[in-house]
Amino acid sequence: MDSVKDILATKNLDEPTEATALREYCQELFGITPKISVKKDSVWMSVPNGILATELRMRQPEINRRCQLTKKLVIRIG
Repeated sequence: MDSVKDILATKNLDEPTEATALREYCQELFGITPKISVKKDSVWMSVPNGILATELRMRQPEINRRCQLTKKLVIRIG
């Protein structure tokens, strides 16, 4: 059994849970790690190519539900 110290050492406490959920979603389904920045009223996600950005835009309602986003998701190529 892991101690609390070990669990907290691997957890990034500075990163919002929305960013963590988005990163895990993209890693699980597409095998990429996007660049994510959380702004005041939106979450910006940069992905490496247009095909992936289009696929993510088509899945945006599912992403909002699964990652429990409360802010607007903006997907960009870059």
